[in-house]
Amino acid sequence: MLMGQRVKKPFVQPERVHGCEVVWIGDSLIDWARAVRAARIDMFLSIDFRPNYRAFFALCPRTPILVWVRDPWDNRDREIIARLRVPGHHGLPQGVASHPTRSLAHMAAISKVFGRRLHLVVTTPALAAKVPDSYGLSAESVGVMPNIVEPCIGAPAKAERPVIAFLARLDPYKRPWLLIELARRIPEAEFVVMGKRHFSGSGAWEPGELPPNMRMLGHAGEPEKRAELARAWLLLNTSIHEGLAVSYLEALAHEAPLVSCVDTEGLATRFGRAVARHPGDGLDALPSFEIALREMIADHEERVRLGRAGRLWVEATHSREAFLRAFFAHAGQLGVRRG
Repeated sequence: MLMGQRVKKPFVQPERVHGCEVVWIGDSLIDWARAVRAARIDMFLSIDFRPNYRAFFALCPRTPILVWVRDPWDNRDREIIARLRVPGHHGLPQGVASHPTRSLAHMAAISKVFGRRLHLVVTTPALAAKVPDSYGLSAESVGVMPNIVEPCIGAPAKAERPVIAFLARLDPYKRPWLLIELARRIPEAEFVVMGKRHFSGSGAWEPGELPPNMRMLGHAGEPEKRAELARAWLLLNTSIHEGLAVSYLEALAHEAPLVSCVDTEGLATRFGRAVARHPGDGLDALPSFEIALREMIADHEERVRLGRAGRLWVEATHSREAFLRAFFAHAGQLGVRRG
C-alpha cells in the first residue's frame, strides 16, 4: 500500500494494514523512493486518480497501471457540486474541491512512450460515460470491476419500529442537514446515523440540536454497521453527488431498499425510491423525500420485495468472486499473470 501524502504526528504509521505492507512518505524523499523501488511492484492499482500518484508511477515507468474509477466527476457533476451551500452560509463548503484528474491523459501519453500499459475500469457500467470529461480519455475501452460486498448471512431481522439508516460522512457533500429535518418530519421512525464529521470551522456544518428519534453512532465498526443495516427498513442518501455508493450495496445486501436523490445506474428506482436531485442546500427536496419515505414505510410488501430483489442483485454482481474474476482478467490484459 503506497501512501500518497504525508501524515502529521501523533498519527501512528503502522508497518502493515490488513496484512499488507505500507510505504509511507517520510522526511527523506530518497529513502521513500528506495522503498517504492524495493517493493518490486508488478502492477499499480490506482483508486481513482490524484496528481500526487504520478510520483509513484514515475519511479516505475514500465509498471502497468490499472485505474479503478470509483467517483468520476464530469462537467455536469462539477456544476452541481459548485452550487452546494450549507444552509445559512454563502461560501463554498469544505470538502468539495475538484481534483485535476484530467492530468491522467498526460500520464497515459507518457506511459505509451515508455511501453507501459494503462487500463481504466469502473465499478458499474454507467460510470464509463463520465471518463472523457473526468480524465480526458476515451470511454471505448473502459472495463468493469465491481466492488466486494460481504453478504448478509441468513435473513436480516428487521426492527418492529421503522428504522431509517444513514451511512455516510457527516460532511457538507452529503447534506446531512436534510436528514435532521426529515427526522423531525417523521417522528414515528428511528433515524440511525453512522458516520462522523471531518471538517470544522468556516465552510463546515454543525449539527446543532438533534430530534429525539435520532441516534448518532459516529464511525461504526463493521459488526455494528452490519447489525444496524440488518435492522433498517430503508437506507436514506441525501448527497449532492455519488459514484456508486458502497453504502447502497451494503444496505441492499441486508435487504434495506434505497431512498436517494442520486440514482446511479437506476438503482434507487429499481430497489427503492428516487427523489429529484435538487441543487444547492437541497431544502426544496424535503417534501419529496418525506413522501418517498412515508410510502416505503407504509408498504410492507413492496419494501420486502425490493429489499430481496436488491440483495439478489448485489450478491450476483458485487461479490468477492465477481471482483476476483474481473481483477485477474484485467491484470491479464495488462500482461500481469496470476501467481
